[in-house]
Amino acid sequence: MPALDMNMNMNMNMAFGMSAGAAGRFRPRFNSDVASRLANLAPLQLVPPAAGAQPHYPLFHEYWDADLRSYMYLDDFLAMLKGNAVAAAATAAAAVPLATAASVAAAAAAAAAPPPAPGTSWRTTYATVARNGGANIPPHAMTQLQLGNEVLRILELGLEREARFAEIIDQDDGNGAVNYWLGMLKIDPARHPATYLMVRIGLRIGEHVSMCLKGDFRSPRPSQVCPAITPMIDPPVTSSFPAGHAVQSYLISYLLAYSLSDAAGVTNLPQHTLPAPNSALPVFLARATRPTGPLFDLAHRVGENRIVAGIHYPTDIRAGQAVAVRTFIDIQTVDSIWHIATGIRAGVRREFSQYVV
Repeated sequence: MPALDMNMNMNMNMAFGMSAGAAGRFRPRFNSDVASRLANLAPLQLVPPAAGAQPHYPLFHEYWDADLRSYMYLDDFLAMLKGNAVAAAATAAAAVPLATAASVAAAAAAAAAPPPAPGTSWRTTYATVARNGGANIPPHAMTQLQLGNEVLRILELGLEREARFAEIIDQDDGNGAVNYWLGMLKIDPARHPATYLMVRIGLRIGEHVSMCLKGDFRSPRPSQVCPAITPMIDPPVTSSFPAGHAVQSYLISYLLAYSLSDAAGVTNLPQHTLPAPNSALPVFLARATRPTGPLFDLAHRVGENRIVAGIHYPTDIRAGQAVAVRTFIDIQTVDSIWHIATGIRAGVRREFSQYVV
């Protein structure tokens, strides 16, 4: 994989603090009482007349704070997951032809039982995806030999810490994480607001998904099981599996690359080769068919640096990538994000039309 010039700042288990341009917001204005002293205070002289059509006055900016606006799309994503779970339950119920004494008793017991926790259904599905058919074993469920091999790989990659030191520190802390992707595609939040919002949507949804799964798995961090590992940085106070950095990094790269592709995965984004966006998860993960290009090299590098730093196992990163694929596949059913004409994706395509087939 080619070396990447990484000069960003990031904590990708995270919510970011300020969005672009927010730093100047907190500068005080010392003469702000002047208007109150000099203005004509007659109400009809303070604002323009109302227009005839609704709304009477202009709405707030369409592209308001991208980091906070991304909560709206997280809500749409979760509503889609909940809707899918309800539809699946209805389909399963309709598949039962006749009620038997046993089925009636089972239904009564189910009705009397406490309801499942919100999100249990999708989290169970995503947890299965994280394991990827047993290819990714949560560290707490490994045998001693399996865990020892994971730790050995961490120690081997630890030899690269000196070369990657500044890069790893940069990636772990602060609000600069997004600059990797912004720099790679020359995304300016002011000139490319839809693309910037798409990046923030990937961060927000990826954070939510990874934190829920971390809470379910509760796998220990490497330094909890091996005293030979001294992490470069303090591990986040979250569990290890799956890696949040990997979920978010790969998800951002999928969202950006496929925003600029057609239904077959064809894009003019240089050096990128993409399978069709509706491909099955194994296609996205297999070495011979997975998406390739600088965006995915970047996601790989960010994830691998977490192993080098001694705060993640290799299986965490693989699980994070698998979860990112499933998340991306599900996002494609959320019209507010992915609709070709009206979703945020449409704005990305307008802002980077040079890459659209």
